[in-house]
Amino acid sequence: AGVLGKVSPVTASYIEPFVGGAYVGIDRNRFTETGGVAGLSGASRFAEIPTLTAGVRAQTEVDLGLGAPVSLHGLVGYRRAFGDVVPTALLAFGTGPSFVTAGIPITRDALIASAGLDLRVSKAATIGVSYTGQVGSRAEDHAVKGTFTYRF
Repeated sequence: AGVLGKVSPVTASYIEPFVGGAYVGIDRNRFTETGGVAGLSGASRFAEIPTLTAGVRAQTEVDLGLGAPVSLHGLVGYRRAFGDVVPTALLAFGTGPSFVTAGIPITRDALIASAGLDLRVSKAATIGVSYTGQVGSRAEDHAVKGTFTYRF
């Protein structure tokens, strides 16, 4: 995985357009369960899923009158997945006929976004809350996360 970006400072803030790439390779070995006719066997499989992401991220600090600086950060971008985006497995029970089963498809084209704020409560401690999301034609993922960071 790698990311290429250029920071463009705007006072104490920054705006950074970026392009990033990642490669995921999944190598699954052949397997056979014991259990006679109910034993499941699966063929080996190698899946490759490279992705390319382009977008812009930004960060700034503001004074909300809380006695400590608040850092606001966000990102919006586009992610494209290439290759086999539908995971499959070739399986069989015992000596019976083989069949293919498919997993949840990976969204080929997705809009990605994140936003959050961090409040510095001391020189060493920060609390924060953030949202991350991905929206595409096949799936949506949304998450909200709270954090506490202590640096020593």
